[in-house]
Order: sequence, then structure tokens, then C-alpha cells
Amino acid sequence: MTARLAILDIMTDMEGDAPDRTLLSALTVVSPMRQIEIVRLLIDRAQPVGLQGLPPLMGKLEPAARRLVIENSDRLFSALRTCARSSNAQTRQNSLEIISESGDARLAYLAAHAIHDGSPRIRSHAAATLLRLSRRQLEDTRRVITALDPANTADAASCRELAATLHGVASRREYIVNALGEALEHYESHHRPEVVEAAMPFALDLEPSLLKQSTIKRGKLSHAIEEILSDRLLPEHAPFVYVAMAFPELRRKVVAILGRCRDNAFFCEFIRWHWVGRDPNIRKHLAAIRQLTWLNDGFETTFNLPADVAAAAPSWLLPLGIPVGQKISLLLNLLILDDVDANRAAVWALTRIDSPDCTTAMQGLLDHDREEVRRIARIELDRRDRGRHRAPVPRSLKTRPEDWATLLQSAGVSEEFESVWQNFERLDAGLAGKAGPHALTFITNFAMRLQTKLLAKSPADRLRAMRIVRTLSLGAKFEKDVYTATNDADTEIRRTAVATLGQIEGETTRRILERSLVDEAPEVRAAAIDSVEALQLPNARTLVEPLTDSEDADVRAAATRCLLRQRVPEAARSLMKMLIDPRPDHRCSALWIVDQLKLYTLEARIRQIAEIDPDARIARIAEHVAKRLSQANPKKAPSTGAGATS
Repeated sequence: MTARLAILDIMTDMEGDAPDRTLLSALTVVSPMRQIEIVRLLIDRAQPVGLQGLPPLMGKLEPAARRLVIENSDRLFSALRTCARSSNAQTRQNSLEIISESGDARLAYLAAHAIHDGSPRIRSHAAATLLRLSRRQLEDTRRVITALDPANTADAASCRELAATLHGVASRREYIVNALGEALEHYESHHRPEVVEAAMPFALDLEPSLLKQSTIKRGKLSHAIEEILSDRLLPEHAPFVYVAMAFPELRRKVVAILGRCRDNAFFCEFIRWHWVGRDPNIRKHLAAIRQLTWLNDGFETTFNLPADVAAAAPSWLLPLGIPVGQKISLLLNLLILDDVDANRAAVWALTRIDSPDCTTAMQGLLDHDREEVRRIARIELDRRDRGRHRAPVPRSLKTRPEDWATLLQSAGVSEEFESVWQNFERLDAGLAGKAGPHALTFITNFAMRLQTKLLAKSPADRLRAMRIVRTLSLGAKFEKDVYTATNDADTEIRRTAVATLGQIEGETTRRILERSLVDEAPEVRAAAIDSVEALQLPNARTLVEPLTDSEDADVRAAATRCLLRQRVPEAARSLMKMLIDPRPDHRCSALWIVDQLKLYTLEARIRQIAEIDPDARIARIAEHVAKRLSQANPKKAPSTGAGATS
């Protein structure tokens, strides 16, 4: 052993290529410990022959020796550049493995060159290497940004260190972006979807290459994108989703994938990137996002957002095409949070929504805990009140029925189909229910154009048309279309159609409602309960009572509320069971029932929940509900749950 160590010491200072060739020939026949010594010696000698001989032998090295080569990849740059162009396919593959394992962004250009290799196996490894380098860059950037603490940059030395760190992150990012740009420019020659996936987090930098019009139109790139996104939306896909909204070839697919996604981590990152949506070319198309399954559970969605995301959520929410009522509900949930920034952002967002429901919601903010929120709401309500009094009645409406003229004037909607189509959310729900049928008389071809929308191929158009039918109380006029929509494959369309059945009496309606009460979608079952209540079906209690034990909080709440309004004694017991249910969403729904029905006799119980509930979110909601019950009840006479039906 001593003789061998002496030989290695002698070779350390020898000149020429002979020592390196000798060491390389011995590398595959010595013990693992000797391999490490020889590899370290070859790297220290830094001779081209020795360094270029390491990548071809990677498959024959022990794990420890392999790690040593990878850890010193920055000293192998020249050797890797040569080996990446070797005539031996295994050598080229070994070079890519070293690049991939090292995670060094400076070597990304070699993987981009290898993407054009004549061997399919090498092209596959090159694409996988680019994807791994891209993800490594994202992880490193996230870790660096998280570790940076602005509070520690008070002195000049700390500021210089911070600047140097950020400069390093930006430099590595540039290496990755340049390599991916080169690989994307020649996508039509290699068709590797890994390259597209690697480029998605850098979509803002790579838009010209990633979304090349000629490639998209031929369907090659769009097909790869659909395959990548259809499996699961990852947080790093967020920038790409925004950029893709500006391209009609991708927009419809991206909107459909977004609608189905329920991944909380993705949407948190999607909201953090909301500033990208301020680009006019992107912002105007965000309205195409008319349904997000992730938002259906507003309580859990809102209260599980990180603080920075909750503060950014209102700005992200406004340009989306989701129903205005859903926007208002989510913003009100943000106003319940014990977060000053989120509260402030939510109330300012409400000032941007011009609808009767929003005005009603802002009136409820006049007793909010925070003075700033109350002041903003008060100023906005005064402004809206002055605007209503100043608005002159258009000449064309002076001869119309008063309720119809008031409906259009208050919402700023004209007697044109397109105006109603675009702005129907601004119509006052109460007025629309009474004056809505006048649309068939005073708007040219209204029935024909609305029916065309009800039969459209686009689910978004069918859904919007069905909502207009419901808002304007036109269910009886479009009876067959509503019946047809109750079988629609889209859950939200089916839910809206079932809710519209509350405007249509008859035996067919009763049969459809009975079927809808056992629909697989809980939102459809909840809508069916509301319609059963609206029609006052004689067997309503028999149909609804079994649903008071539903596993879905919304269905259980709808059934309990329906029976409470009918003064069924069992409904009070169901409500009390919901208030102590171990599931937070069920307790939240029970509080919603108490608040909506103004069950004053439960005020003491609600105050107790605010004090002892283990979930801070529920406790805060209970506190708000108790305050509203106290203000709305002049007698303020608390009692036990037995009087819950009062």
C-alpha cells in the first residue's frame, strides 16, 4: 500500500500525458478507495487527457467516485464540452448525466446542443437534463429568495452581499433561458415535450420561442402542452398559464384545465403571479375563465391562503369571468380574516364591482371591526347614492313600464341583447325577477338569440345563457331548454338549470327534481332542494329530510334551512348537530343558516361558539354572526336551541 501511495505522490508532479493515461487505465481495476484517490488526483492535475478520460468511465466508477466527479463538474467544463461531441454514444450520455447530476446552469448549453443528436436515446437524455436543470434553478431561486431577509441589510456590506447573491441567481437563470430558447427554436426537429415543460416556468422570457405561431397552428406544440398540463397543474406552470391566455389556439384548452384543477399549491402560485395579468393582451382574455372548481368551497379556499396570497387575491379575482356573486362572496370571506392587508385589498376590490348585490354587501361593512374598512365602505356608498340620484332617465325608457325602466337604468344596461349578455350581473336580482319578462317584448330577437346561446357548443356560453334565464325569471318561457340543461354534462350548467326549475311548475319538473336530489354532484343536490322549497311541493318534507344527514356541508345546510322555513321540529335538532359537528365546513354552514335566517334566539349559543371553538376561523365567523344578530334583534333575548325555528 505504501508503494502505491508513493507512486501516486510521484505522479502528482509529473508532466505530460503519460501519468494521466496510466491512472485512467488503472481506474477500473482498483478498489473503491483507490478510485477516489485516483479521481481526485486526475482532477487536481487538471490535464486535458485526464479530465476527458473521466466521463467515458462514469459507468464503471463506484458511487463515491462518481459523486466526486459530479461535485467537481466546474473543473470539467472543457472536458465535458469535448466529450459531449464524442463519436461514442455512451460517452455523450455520460456527459449529460454529469451535467444533470451537477445541476450547474452554466452547462445547460451542452444539453441544448445534444437535443439535436442523431441518437434518439441521447436526445431523450438531453431533454430530461434540461428539465432537471430548469427545476433545480427554480428550487435554488426559491430557496435564496426565502432565505433573504431585508431586515439584515442595514449596513453596506450586507447590501453588497445581497446584491451579489441576487446577481448570481439572475446569471444562472439567464444560462437556463438561453439554452431552453435554443432548444425551442428547433422544436419541430426533436419534438421533446420535456423541453416544453422545462420552458414553462420561464414563459415570460421565452414567449417568442415557446409560443411560436407557426408551431402552435400546426398543433405540434399545443398537443405537447395539453399533455403536460392535463395530468396536473404544478405551481411552476403559473407563468405559462397567464401567457397562454393571449393565444387563441391555447386559451380554450388552458381554461378547461384551469376549471378542473383543485390543487391549492398551484392556485397560490397562480395568484402570486397575478401581476402578469395586467398586460392588456392577457387581462382582456382572463374573462374567459368563468368557472373554477377550486373556488367552489369558498370557506376552505379563503381561510387556507397564505398571508401574501390573501392580500393579492382580490386583484387576481376582479378580471376573472366567474359570476359576480361568487366574487362578492369570496371578497366578503377575505374581510373576515384577521389580516389588515387582505381586508384593505378586499374592500377596495368591492368598490370596483358595480352591482346591487355588491352595494348590499358594502352596507354590511359599515359595522366592520376595522375603521379603515368602515370608512372606505361609507365613502363608496355615498358615491353610489349620489350617482343614482344624478343619472337622468334615457328618453327611450320614458315610455316603458316603470319597473323595466328602473331595472335597466339602475344597472346602466341598454335595450340590446349584447348589453344584457355582457352586463346581466349588474341587474338587481329583485327587480329582474319582476321586470325580467319585459325583455321578450322590448329587446329585438331576445328569445331567439338567447335560445341560440342555450344551444351553443361552448359550455361557458350555455352557462351564461342559463343564468340569464334564471335572473330574468324566464324559466317558464324556456321550459324545454331548461329541462334539457338538467342533463348537461357540465356540473355548473346542470346546477343552474335545476335552480331555474323553481320557476317552472308541473309534473315533469317534480320528476326531474326528485332525480336531481340524488345527483352525484352535491351542488346539484343543493340547488334541487332550493327549487323544491321555491315550488312548495306537497311532499317536500319527505324528499328533503333524508338530506339533513348529508356528508356535504352545502347539501346539509340547504336541507336544514328548507325545513326550518317550513317549521319542521327536526330541523332545529339538525341545526344544533351541525353547530357542534367536528367538521369545520359543516359548522361554518350552520353559522351561515343562523345568520341568513336571523335566528335571534341562538345569539347566546353563537357567542359561546366564538369563545370556545377550537378553529380560529370558525370562532371569528361566529363573532361576526353574533354581532349581526345582536344589532338586528331589538329585543336581544337569547334562548336555547329549542327555539331555533323562531
